[in-house]
Amino acid sequence: MPLDRSKLHRGFQTYLANAEQASGKTYEDFSLVLSKSGLKKHGELRSHLMESMGLGHGHANAVVAIWLTPGNGGAAAAAKNTVKKAPKKAPAKKK
Repeated sequence: MPLDRSKLHRGFQTYLANAEQASGKTYEDFSLVLSKSGLKKHGELRSHLMESMGLGHGHANAVVAIWLTPGNGGAAAAAKNTVKKAPKKAPAKKK
């Protein structure tokens, strides 16, 4: 399903258009790279885009934020595969 850009905040629309223009790649290209990466955390995904697609920090950050938004390609996959950690137990008190 293609990205509905009209539902994006205007700032994200601009960042995405500029990222596509600067890299010569489309959102679908970015989405494919992110999907295949197997990464889940925003920072890891951002770094991966910066390294693999040559995006700057701001453009990669915006693309990942868009991708992780439900319905835009990645949030469902990322949330589905996230392992939740059990809460830490308080240390036992000494008597």
